[in-house]
Amino acid sequence: MERVLTDFVKALRNANVRVSPAETLDAMEVIDKVGYANKGLLKRTLSIVLSKTPEEKDKFSSCFDDFFTDEIKAAVEVDLPDKKQTANDDSSDLAKTLMEGSQAEIMLAIADAGEESEIREIKYFTQRSVFTRRILEQMGVGKLEDEIMQMGSQNDGDVPSDLEQQLRSQLTGLRERVSDFVQQQFLLHGDVSGEQLREQVFKSMNMAQIDRSYLQEVHSLVRKMAKKLANMHSRRKKNFRRGKLDIRKTLRDNWVNQGTLFNLRWSYKKVDRPKILIICDVSGSVGAYARFMLMFLFSLTEVVSKIRAFVFSSNLGEVTQDFKDTQLEPAIEKALQKHGGGSTDYGQALSDFVSLCLDDIDKKTTVVILGDARNNFGPEKAHLMKLVYERAKQVYWLNPEGKYRWNTGDSVMRNYSAYCTKVFQCGSINQLERVIATLLRTAI
Repeated sequence: MERVLTDFVKALRNANVRVSPAETLDAMEVIDKVGYANKGLLKRTLSIVLSKTPEEKDKFSSCFDDFFTDEIKAAVEVDLPDKKQTANDDSSDLAKTLMEGSQAEIMLAIADAGEESEIREIKYFTQRSVFTRRILEQMGVGKLEDEIMQMGSQNDGDVPSDLEQQLRSQLTGLRERVSDFVQQQFLLHGDVSGEQLREQVFKSMNMAQIDRSYLQEVHSLVRKMAKKLANMHSRRKKNFRRGKLDIRKTLRDNWVNQGTLFNLRWSYKKVDRPKILIICDVSGSVGAYARFMLMFLFSLTEVVSKIRAFVFSSNLGEVTQDFKDTQLEPAIEKALQKHGGGSTDYGQALSDFVSLCLDDIDKKTTVVILGDARNNFGPEKAHLMKLVYERAKQVYWLNPEGKYRWNTGDSVMRNYSAYCTKVFQCGSINQLERVIATLLRTAI
């Protein structure tokens, strides 16, 4: 009992909730009285003892839910009817879980392996890879790797079987999930007291798994990263405006001076501010990625003033004016609340976008789409993507899912990517920063 409470207090301190030794002793008495069986009662009573200010109570609530949850957050995802093959009868338990189990079952298996691997003992940032490997070994990855290798040796150089390809894809996805799980556990249990280290953790985490108790801190980080990019891009534009030395014209104008360069000649290049149209899927878990995408781009308005933003789950709505009239964070919340409900329909969103914007798209326009391309098996209307692609300077698609999930179930990523200049996997803030940097380099 004391071990559980000690770990929870450490998690609270990592979330910047101040807990004194005396308060820890009070919490032990609370647990003696109420026990762990009724989690609602436990949460209310510990909140009284361990959190003081309204801000701390919000952080306590999120931290409690993360620490004492019976199911991992990612297990809440709706399972899509992917066409999975059934593993052979003599396949390993892990192979059967990956091929036949639900997302929830896989995440619970990861959590169980984490307990066996003593993930709560993680303390340092450098231990992440060690615990990731421990959990994978606990789950039986070694046997699965041998299984896949044996399948490959039986092919005699032929194309891998469907089962082998699916197992390889599932194994890649499992490694990503375990890595994300270890990141979350490090935030709960590790030593993340240093500001630089915390920023490093937040940058590398999957954006959908950043708890709401850290949002203010992460928003500050995103604004700082955006300012850095804006400064870099502003210097680049300043150099363009200043021009560069035209060697040929300078030598020609100064030949009468016997090689002394009295008159320097400069060549100039006109630099237009890019015009960017953003389309963000804000349905379900994708909304978490849209939040950071919108925050990043609208923090760059000093160098990218011509931004129009659209969000959708089914019908598409423009939110550009909201960001001009309201502060950034309230505008994002309003956009997510207003347009985040409903069943995802990319076909309808593209129809709305073409109706609203097709005439405004030209060879100075960059179109950026953020979404997982999961269309609930509805009509994807890829021909509308083709119309946009043919008129725009470039079309970027940012998919927050791991590549192993693209084109599975109701994902129509292959159909849309045919009409994109570039397609990026974009699940972390680090990845988002690299994409935005590429966007700024190529949009002018």
